[in-house]
Amino acid sequence: MSEESASGFFLTRGFSRRSLHQATTKMTARPFEITDRVRWADVDLVGIMRFSAVTRFVEMAEQELMRAAGFPYERLMDNPPFWMPRRHLSIDYVSPARIDDPLTTVTYVSRMGDTSLTINVDLWQANGTLVAAAAMVVVCVASDTFKKRSIPDEFRSVLLPFVCSVEEAQASQRALKASHEGSAPR
Repeated sequence: MSEESASGFFLTRGFSRRSLHQATTKMTARPFEITDRVRWADVDLVGIMRFSAVTRFVEMAEQELMRAAGFPYERLMDNPPFWMPRRHLSIDYVSPARIDDPLTTVTYVSRMGDTSLTINVDLWQANGTLVAAAAMVVVCVASDTFKKRSIPDEFRSVLLPFVCSVEEAQASQRALKASHEGSAPR
């Protein structure tokens, strides 16, 4: 599929080149954040979040990042010119989370290549403790042939506001924790 037909896909689904440009030039890069709780289905017999439950948070974070970027999955499912299958997922487990703990999911793109991108998802407890850090590589492929192709410019544009390094994203969370600690009553 050509880049031109990929552009048509975006333009017929409510995107315009001007609105995409305006949206990405007015924003500064920052991670996307959403909060969810550790659910009953996420924990083992002693109430600690199972390692496999992190993937639920990763999938939720990816879906909500796309929605925040103005690209909800329902648009991707409507005869898309490309798919973004998962190539690799790695997760570092840092600290346990327990049932009903609220976790802030911080999601950002740490690398955007020609045909692939890396989506990072960090799970933080309310006290500023990092629970887990995941990195997922997705590859852009043509939906009709499943051969690698360049990421369409329009898709790249909607994700640009969420591009930052792992260090920048985690430093901003640590700074937020420090500011809350400094403003707490003594």
